[in-house]
Amino acid sequence: MTCPYCGHQNLDGLDHCEECQHDLSHFDVPIPTGGLQKHLMEDKISHIPYDRLVLVSPTDSVAHAVSRIKTIGIGQAVVVEGGKLVGILTERDLLNKVAGREVDLNKVPVSAVMTRNPDAIEERDPIRIVINKMAVGEYRHVPIVKDGHPVGIISAKTVANYILKYSGLDF
Repeated sequence: MTCPYCGHQNLDGLDHCEECQHDLSHFDVPIPTGGLQKHLMEDKISHIPYDRLVLVSPTDSVAHAVSRIKTIGIGQAVVVEGGKLVGILTERDLLNKVAGREVDLNKVPVSAVMTRNPDAIEERDPIRIVINKMAVGEYRHVPIVKDGHPVGIISAKTVANYILKYSGLDF
């Protein structure tokens, strides 16, 4: 897709221009014809139930964050500072950055392990936006924000369940 702002030729499906970083997510969008396609293209994120949200601070210890994640029974924690989203701590972060290492998780701050400035969506965004972010970024969880403040998180499993609901398949 050619960026309408700078003229750079980008790969189809990118959310932001590789050259000028302008938002491209609302350009070159197919028109839905009905059924599941219409739901995915037009329904808003607010139509899908959010997963439970665990909030931690970048200064919290990884041990504290892991304890909160385990207690709630989910796979990630949203990292906030001053109420604003600054990161996400996922099972993948823990496996790739601390698992198998001789470290005291009580002394490691979340900020040393988290993924900084994660992609996020807003409740008013169409479901197609989160599907695209998950596919392109290989994410399993995407925070939902309102004015930069986390209000929920959506998982690939939740999106898959939504798709099954409208696909006409009966499991």
